[in-house]
This record gives sequence, C-alpha cells and structure tokens, in this order.
Amino acid sequence: MKPRLTIFDEPMLYTEGLSKLLMQSKLFNTIGICNSLETLNKNLKDQTPEILVMSSNMLMLTELYQSIESITTEYKNIKIIVLGSCYDVIDIRKLFNKGIKSYLDKNSRYDEFLKSVNALLLNEIYICDYAKERMIHFISNEQEKRSQHIKEPLTRREMEILKFICDGFSSKNISEKLFISINTVETHRKKILLKLNVRNSVGIVKYALENHIID
Repeated sequence: MKPRLTIFDEPMLYTEGLSKLLMQSKLFNTIGICNSLETLNKNLKDQTPEILVMSSNMLMLTELYQSIESITTEYKNIKIIVLGSCYDVIDIRKLFNKGIKSYLDKNSRYDEFLKSVNALLLNEIYICDYAKERMIHFISNEQEKRSQHIKEPLTRREMEILKFICDGFSSKNISEKLFISINTVETHRKKILLKLNVRNSVGIVKYALENHIID
C-alpha cells in the first residue's frame, strides 16, 4: 500500500507545486499540506501520515527539536524528513537523536528528495550528499586535531593507569592495584601528561571524558 505524505512548509505556492509534482511520481496515496502547527496537529490526528516533511522555514531549531520529539513519541510509525538550512553536523546529529529518519538541505534537488523517500520506504535513513560532505570534513578535522593533540598513542598500561587516575586513585593506590612500584606509576603518569599535552590529573580526566574513555 502506498504511504500517506504530509508537508509542513510554506509558502503555499511552493507546497502546492511540490504536492502536484509528487503526485505525478505515484509514490504516495495522499499528500497533505500544513502551513501552521495547528493544521499539522489536526492532520496528524485525523489521518496520520507514514512520512512527514518538516521545513526549517516553519520553526526555530529549538522548536523543531521539541516538535520532532513530541511527534515521534506520540506517533511512533511516522518517518520524518527535515529540510534544513545547511545545519552544522552537531545540529544534524541532534535531529537524528530526536527521531528523524532523513535530512536534506535546502539546496537538495528533487531527485535526492525521491532517493530519500525510497530509502525511508526500505526502513533506511538518508542524509543528503551536501550534509555528508560536511560530516566527512568535520570528522577529518576532529581526527586531525586528535592526532595533533596526542604525539603518540597511549600504551595498554598507560590506559589502565589513566582510568585509575580518573577514578581518583593515588599513585600509591595504583601501585598496589597493579603490583608495580610507585616510581613506575609516576613514570607512567608523566608520560601520559606528556602524550596528552595536559598539565595535571584534571586535564587527564577532561581528555578521558571528551573522548568517551570514561562516562
């Protein structure tokens, strides 16, 4: 059975034109248009769509987060596509955490929109090519920063000691736990500080938290 689609966007001329174009694709059973939160809420209650397109034109980003979370909580089977205004990687990641299944930028073309819909019909997620490029660039920069931050990787023993430091153990406690001398612990501690380019235990803990070594 063909899915129902709801478009939450403006202006009306654009949404009506998109609706007619999409009906020609014969992908959808019905297409609803909503230009306010009131009409959207009514549409969701009266005839819950399988796919909902939400535009960044309609809501501030914080409001968009709240609306997505509310909708996905109440209507668990809805698959949401967000048309964003070139959001950064962190914002896009948060949108997916809130429950969207697809992200398209405003400069995405019609054929990419169709790819997105087909991916959702296969229960897959979809991110437009432009956003993917930004994500790859973001990851590359993070890896470069990390490689600059650490001159050489920590050894297995240094990782053990790092975790003990984060748990608040003293050098004496660590030496007793690992059956090594305090001097050996202190040597490892100095190497950890040097490799992480931090000054003290607080810097070690901060690094461990930021890199998810500890929760």
